[in-house]
Amino acid sequence: MKSKINKLTLPVLFLAPVFLIYTIFLFVPMLQTGYYSLTQWNGVSEKVFIGLGNYKELLKNNDYWITFFNTLKLTAVSLIVQISFGLLLAYLLYTKVRGMKIFRTVFFLPVVIAPVAIGLMFSLFYNSEIGIFNKILSAVGLDMLQTNWLSNPKTLLYAVMAPQVWQYIGLYVTIFLGALQSIPEDLIESAQIDGAGEVKTFFHVVLPQLSVFLNICMVLCVTGSLKAFDHSYIMTNGGPGVRSAYLGVFMYKTAFGNSDFGMGSAITITIILISLTITLLFNRFSASGSEN
Repeated sequence: MKSKINKLTLPVLFLAPVFLIYTIFLFVPMLQTGYYSLTQWNGVSEKVFIGLGNYKELLKNNDYWITFFNTLKLTAVSLIVQISFGLLLAYLLYTKVRGMKIFRTVFFLPVVIAPVAIGLMFSLFYNSEIGIFNKILSAVGLDMLQTNWLSNPKTLLYAVMAPQVWQYIGLYVTIFLGALQSIPEDLIESAQIDGAGEVKTFFHVVLPQLSVFLNICMVLCVTGSLKAFDHSYIMTNGGPGVRSAYLGVFMYKTAFGNSDFGMGSAITITIILISLTITLLFNRFSASGSEN
């Protein structure tokens, strides 16, 4: 019995600081946010407990649903573009392209740049007078496609999405490249000896080996999209109205702009619940896929 206790002591001692940090900075704030979401509170006066009143009002709020679907659109576009391009670029680098280290650095560089800087940079790119996008369209004779990207309702949301989607492609390139380098070369060589071309080798040998990493990247992509904030807030402040806002921006403007911390906390809880639900679904599907 004593030997078992002694064996548990060291792991507990190592895990205790991490658990303490998570408790103080994650679990306690989440519980507090959950409580605030059940109150009417402006951050100064006494909290008034109203139960699920904030959630009922939120479901009737048109602005909430606009930002909700904006966030879903960002999530879908991010999954399609970031994961597919990240995997494609990683595979191209894995095939020993000359200057691989330079390309790897170039692809990852945007990831370490502050989103605020990226947002400001793209705001200049989108400018109708001096922006590079309109100048390129003019140079190739497509003047009819020129527009004020951040004012045109047809292009506004996608113009705000583009910087975030582009910025984090390099993250998935790095993850997939590390995963590809962990695949035994014998598998690929055996497939090529058996006559499999590059395409068949990729889909029948390489891709199955990356299933776990694909799941991780999809979860990271979804959770990153659901907490999107910086690019939208810096470029348009979520406007006009909430047309280019995500749930994170709507939560911030509700809590700190309107001093409605109860409603802001309710929005935060919905973001957490959506993230947990999607993560659990991904894990469930990946687990059932691996069993099959």
